[in-house]
Formats: sequence, structure tokens, C-alpha cells
Amino acid sequence: MAGQREIDTAIALFKAWSSGDADAPGPFFAEGGVLRDIVAGEDKVGWPDIREFFAGGLQAFPDLELVPDIFWTNDAGVAFTWRMSATVATDAMGPEAKGKRWHSDGMTYLEFDGAGKVTLEVDYHHGGAAARSLGLDG
Repeated sequence: MAGQREIDTAIALFKAWSSGDADAPGPFFAEGGVLRDIVAGEDKVGWPDIREFFAGGLQAFPDLELVPDIFWTNDAGVAFTWRMSATVATDAMGPEAKGKRWHSDGMTYLEFDGAGKVTLEVDYHHGGAAARSLGLDG
């Protein structure tokens, strides 16, 4: 059964996602680990693919912050809620959003191998929540 070790890994992984360093989450993933971001719509398989996806996001949102909150465990892993926020650094969300901070709530499910490395990360969040938090939802 997953327990405190996996919760601690989840917290450390989300600190790495929040570090602004595209390489920081890498040590937490098993070889062949999978990131499934529901909004992005496709799996990223292996650290090079995951890193490329993450580094692209950091260009638009270099101060990305993911703060975990409530945790649940089962035999395979851990699920938890979080709040994601960042300042818009480009015109990606429109020129009126540049320089403003958005937020979005979500949930993640992590599975682990026997060595405590993440084999699967599934992130659930609403694709329009960031824009809505900026008042850009029309």
C-alpha cells in the first residue's frame, strides 16, 4: 500500500515542477515513465518527451507553482488535489493577460515502481480555468 513515502515523493515532485528548472522533475520518474495531462490530450512517454513538454510550458509561465493539498493512497499510488498558478509571460493567452497571474485547481494521480520512482502521472484540470481566473472567459 502506498503511504507516507509516496506522499513525500509527490510533494517533492511538485516542488520540482514549481522550481522553474525544466530538469528538476527528471529524477523522480522511472525510465519509461508516463505523463498524461488530460488537457494536453496525449501521453508524454519517457523523461526526454516529458521534459520537452514541461520546458515549453515554462516559456509561457516561468514562475509556475503547483501546491499539493489533500492526499489519498491506494495499493498502486497516491492521488491529491492541488492549486496551479503562474504569471503570463507571453501573449499566449492574449495581450491583455500578459503580466497577470492566473490559477487553476486540479488533481493528480501517481503510480510508482518498487524503487519509489513515478511510472505514471495523470493530471486532471479544466483547460479553461486559467483564462476564467483572469476574467478572459468571454
